[in-house]
Amino acid sequence: HVEYAAGKFHGYVDLGCGIVDDSLPPAKDALVLMVVAIDDSWKIPVAYFLIDGLTGEERANIIKECLLRLHAIGARVLSLTCDGPSCHFAMLRALGANMDVLNMKPSFPHPADPSDTIHAVLDVCHMLKLIRNTLADRSTLQTPTGKISWKFLQELNKLQEAQGLRLGNKLKMAHIRWEKQKMKVKLATQVFSSSVADALEFCNTQLHLPQFRGCEETVEFLRTIDAAFDVLNSRNPLGKCYKAPMRTSNKERAEQILLKAQKSLLELKDEKGIPVHAGKRKTCVVGFIASCISVWNVFQEAVCKPNAQCRYLLTYKLSQDHLELFFSAVRARGGFNNNPTARQFTAAYKRLLVKLQVRTGTGNCILRDNTSILGATPAAANTLR
Repeated sequence: HVEYAAGKFHGYVDLGCGIVDDSLPPAKDALVLMVVAIDDSWKIPVAYFLIDGLTGEERANIIKECLLRLHAIGARVLSLTCDGPSCHFAMLRALGANMDVLNMKPSFPHPADPSDTIHAVLDVCHMLKLIRNTLADRSTLQTPTGKISWKFLQELNKLQEAQGLRLGNKLKMAHIRWEKQKMKVKLATQVFSSSVADALEFCNTQLHLPQFRGCEETVEFLRTIDAAFDVLNSRNPLGKCYKAPMRTSNKERAEQILLKAQKSLLELKDEKGIPVHAGKRKTCVVGFIASCISVWNVFQEAVCKPNAQCRYLLTYKLSQDHLELFFSAVRARGGFNNNPTARQFTAAYKRLLVKLQVRTGTGNCILRDNTSILGATPAAANTLR
């Protein structure tokens, strides 16, 4: 949407190079870069670009420029988080990361200091939704010792609805017919939960219901992914068990959980016997494995080194939720407008950067910690070109 106000047009592609005229196409998206502290409770958006699609190479150039400017002010960057579109995989490859699942090295050298490494994290919540989508669409996935079937989840929901109660889990029809709410993270996390696995196991081993016969592999897979997700999404310093932050005291357990999840995902095959990581639905496997490797490497650098500055790592700090919540606040400033114009987005961005007084509205995630936007003066909120 192009608007004319204050003597100039707003809404054309703007990459910060100072060229804004009607020869450029109208912008369709906003690319936002945000910095989140892993050893404190603040976050701050550092740049935005009004774009009409960018190649992986172009996105990589923007990331490099941002890293150089952060390095110039003394900020140490450990990781880069993004979600799973193909352009982001192309961006990571252009930066120097190897995303080949059989020889993976999801990291790249810092453009300002090649001896320093930046680890690429694919948003774990997004990858979990893709795993759910793959299992539901394929109905059955094969493992070396059996089959993982979506049918057992459907049967559990059918049983709970017929009996009018739930067996200690949150599974509902919304989790089975997820297509209309496919962006909601909780509908995926509540499927891959130990409570659902326990209910399936109880129906099979204690109640001996025939419709749950052979669900052992499904139960094991749900527990494996649930444990790995908890490790990759810890947000409470006082958390217990798998939800505890990563410390030197529990690193062996965390490593075993992450390695087990990687092994389980690598062994998945579709009904034709083709490995999932080599098929059309490979993003969920490649992304989840990359996140396991990168989060572990960030933990080693931030916590385990002799001169480490952190006593523990809250892995939720490495998620994309912080940016999602910022977008939710942007939408809230426009009366929960899901499609703000470029001018509206720019105004909301600057207002939120100066002082956050807008409650987040609708979004794919909810507020999970006390990470707030680091304030800035009105002068600093002006776009730096």
